[in-house]
Amino acid sequence: MTPAEVLAKLSAVGLESPLRSLAVGGIAYVGGLLMSGLAIILAVAALALSLSGGADSAVESELDSSGVDTEGTLNSIAAFLRAPFQLVAMAMFGSLGTHATIEGATFDAAIRFLPVPVTVVMLLLAFFGGRRIQRGRDTGLLGIWTSAVITGFATALVTVLLALILAQPIPITDGYGLRVHASGFDTFFGAFVLITLALGLGRTSRRSRPAWWPVVGDLPAAFKLAVVHAIVISVAVGALLVVVGSIRQLLDGENPTVLATILLLPLLGGQLLGGLTGLPLLSSLTAKAGLPELAYEFVPEGIPTFRETVFSLPWYVWLLTLLLGLVVLVVVSLPWHHGRRIVPGNIIALAISWVALPFAYLLSGVVLLVISRLSMSFRVEADFFGSQQGTGSFGLAGWTPALALLAGIVVELLSRFVAPFLVPALPRRSLSWFRRPLAAPAATAATPAGTSASAPGAAPAGAMAAGAASAGAAATAPVGGFGPSSGAQRRPLSRRARRTVIGVVAGVGGLCVVIAGAVIAYAVVSRTVYAPDKSVDAYLSALEDGDASGAVELAPPNVPTAQQKLLTDDIAGAADTRISGHEITGSDRQEDGSVLVTADITQDGVTSEQTYTVEKHGRTGVVFPAWRLGAVEYPSVALSVPEGAGTVLVNDTELDVSDLDVSEGFAMLSVLPGTYEFSLPSTSEFISATPSDVSVPVDPMSSEELYAAPTYELSEAGTKEVQSQVNADLDECAKSTDPEPEGCPMSAYVYEPVEDSGSWSIDEYPTVTVDQDGESWSFDTGFDGAGSATYSYKEKPFMDGDKATSETEEASISLYGTVGIDDEGKIQLEYSTW
Repeated sequence: MTPAEVLAKLSAVGLESPLRSLAVGGIAYVGGLLMSGLAIILAVAALALSLSGGADSAVESELDSSGVDTEGTLNSIAAFLRAPFQLVAMAMFGSLGTHATIEGATFDAAIRFLPVPVTVVMLLLAFFGGRRIQRGRDTGLLGIWTSAVITGFATALVTVLLALILAQPIPITDGYGLRVHASGFDTFFGAFVLITLALGLGRTSRRSRPAWWPVVGDLPAAFKLAVVHAIVISVAVGALLVVVGSIRQLLDGENPTVLATILLLPLLGGQLLGGLTGLPLLSSLTAKAGLPELAYEFVPEGIPTFRETVFSLPWYVWLLTLLLGLVVLVVVSLPWHHGRRIVPGNIIALAISWVALPFAYLLSGVVLLVISRLSMSFRVEADFFGSQQGTGSFGLAGWTPALALLAGIVVELLSRFVAPFLVPALPRRSLSWFRRPLAAPAATAATPAGTSASAPGAAPAGAMAAGAASAGAAATAPVGGFGPSSGAQRRPLSRRARRTVIGVVAGVGGLCVVIAGAVIAYAVVSRTVYAPDKSVDAYLSALEDGDASGAVELAPPNVPTAQQKLLTDDIAGAADTRISGHEITGSDRQEDGSVLVTADITQDGVTSEQTYTVEKHGRTGVVFPAWRLGAVEYPSVALSVPEGAGTVLVNDTELDVSDLDVSEGFAMLSVLPGTYEFSLPSTSEFISATPSDVSVPVDPMSSEELYAAPTYELSEAGTKEVQSQVNADLDECAKSTDPEPEGCPMSAYVYEPVEDSGSWSIDEYPTVTVDQDGESWSFDTGFDGAGSATYSYKEKPFMDGDKATSETEEASISLYGTVGIDDEGKIQLEYSTW
């Protein structure tokens, strides 16, 4: 059978040769490879811009230390040539991974993200290639979709095989190695479905529309509008972030990263599109990780889920982002309304007109989830620790489709109730690009009235004729009765109607300005006057000023009242080296609604970072949130109080300490940062106080225990008074006639003295030395300070009739004891037994 005969038989059953379609599939694959190569080259350029000079060698040295052969991977041209084939496979929903078994241990790892620009290039080439080969041909639906399925299968097979054959080898020491590729069933299925649909829809779009097409015409238009909406909002928000970010980086003395970001668009454009579209929808970027079981021994609480919303940006950025989102909602509603027609009297067309846009936005939200997601996983299985696996993912939150559905409903409502007043005032060309006038169905366009004809794609006679008639009537039935017909010549507005439109637009614009002004004013006041960091700023300002009462009011200390004795304005205000300055550097909103405020605090020339928790506490002025500091830990000083002392001087301020619990030898007192002098009041000329200085840092956990121990010491007058009292007591002892005066530090050994004949004389007074022993004093003569005395007496005669003889006996004087102060401030000596 000749090729011509084969083609004739295929045509007879509605089929055709798939060679043209296969060529389109090949072109789509080659286009994907070229786009992948461009994406990789630009990503390498972006990496080179971001890294410092020695970063490449640092990365290479790390790989060397791990056993990876850098000569065979990083510096291999073959590795660069293999990469586009893997990226094309990932663009078809494949995951880049590896599997290996080494000495009984199994290892699996995979990373999945969608290089959307590569996917878009392949789908557009397949779609428009399908339109190109359908031009001038009358191939039926059976032939179109049969060729599309064959092409999808062939493209999927080529994608999988080339990704597997050109897997990237990563040699590891000891003869082991890994093969990394993106080949798999997910790649095959994704490529098969995507290429088949793109090619089939491209060819189908060249066919004449069926008569019932106006009934469902809103569905493809809705998906088109969803794409336009996503592109417009992402470009607008992206430009805003680039401008603001570049300005801030320049002000901070950094090089703007805008060029590196642009270079990454061919690789990560889908992720950026998803994030920049999702944030104005009030979705959140979420990052979470699942750890292996063994890791929980080191991280018992696991890794928390991180979420960033539009409100995580600076207030002026999120405010402008939300305003852009509102403006874009109104803008995209205008082309959706312009030229829109609903088949009159058709309940299906009416229902589709209401649900088409929300449905398209809902599915677009699902697409945003897919294109923004980046995930990775690994699994290790071995006999000695079982199976361990970990996961990680980053992307938009799961509720994004619901938010997109809500946006679709809002756009639909705006198109019906707001756009009709705005569209007539706009140039027609600014809106006509979105909806093209419906061409007449093939049967009615080529056949005169009253005749019947058959053409490919035309509606059959009979039942479908009514649908065709209704579809034709759609050209004169605008949505909801609003606005002029785009299919007919639009008549200019009358002067009265124009004034009405201008008035409505001005009123709506003025209302928008008022609302925007109110929102801006509310945001500014909330972020400045009533910002969470204001309570921290007020607290730190109180610490700077030594305003203890203000600090306590803002952050009550969680200690008994007796331990707050040092938190007074007189004491704190007189402290030296208080904090001299502070700067609020950031705030981080937590999941429980609280805010962690970070501040740089300078004290005694040293700057440290401290974090404070701020909690919501009702509202101020009805609408503004009120904030208060959470629990603040105050520094504490352990104060040792001398026995019997009822007051202590702190920075020259008298403090009553009689009610403090000093059972443990000291009392804990809360205090503000600064330097404090603890001393004792002077109650006698014979004693003087020895102060104890304590420097309290702003961070209660940054230093060792703070201890204050003020004491008394004898003054020079007190030491002289001790010596004087010792001398006086010895003089009193010298009045005794007894050789061993009671209670005196001297004695003489005598034999048969004549009663009352003795007398004492002090030859040399002892020199006493006073020493401090903790909170008391002691005195003694030591080895060199002993005194001397002479005892003179008469000794009885040995024989009766003889006279008594005069005798003398020398005695050494040594003594010791303790020194005390009585209530009147007098020196009191207590001698120890000798």
